[in-house]
Amino acid sequence: INWVIPDTDDPAKFPDKFTVGDVLKFNWPVNAQHNAYIHPNGGCDRTDASLIGDTNGFTYTVVEADIGQKVFACDIGAGNHCSRGQIIEATIMAASVEIITSAPKTMTPTAAPVEKEMADKVMDKVTETEMETELDKVMDKVMNEDVKSSCFQYSVVFQKILIALMLTQVV
Repeated sequence: INWVIPDTDDPAKFPDKFTVGDVLKFNWPVNAQHNAYIHPNGGCDRTDASLIGDTNGFTYTVVEADIGQKVFACDIGAGNHCSRGQIIEATIMAASVEIITSAPKTMTPTAAPVEKEMADKVMDKVTETEMETELDKVMDKVMNEDVKSSCFQYSVVFQKILIALMLTQVV
């Protein structure tokens, strides 16, 4: 991040979307003095602000607790830099999770005999329609709810599907 005070001749374009695990590196010109704080109340309100760095080139790693809205601002000059535009009002998202959206049509077991037998029992009890229905429920939950954590409970059927898929190889 080129952490500078924007001006009308050269407006700074700060990134404003980050994902858990991203590493933000704050750089500024050698002769400049800057810092970065997290402002929990939004905007340039410095109440309860926490310093995350004040040396050129420092890094900040985005963590799950950051998911949602997060404000990064420079508080040099009692907030003068922030009020002049040195602020990022960021959206932090959970790391992406690959979700299986359709059931495989053909599966060839490649696991040991005991594991194959377990997978066959699971697949005998779970129909393709049940798999698709359960996957649709999970997708609806992820897409429609305000998910604050990348961890959520899978149903028993979905757990069995995952186990069966891990024990077999899709052809």
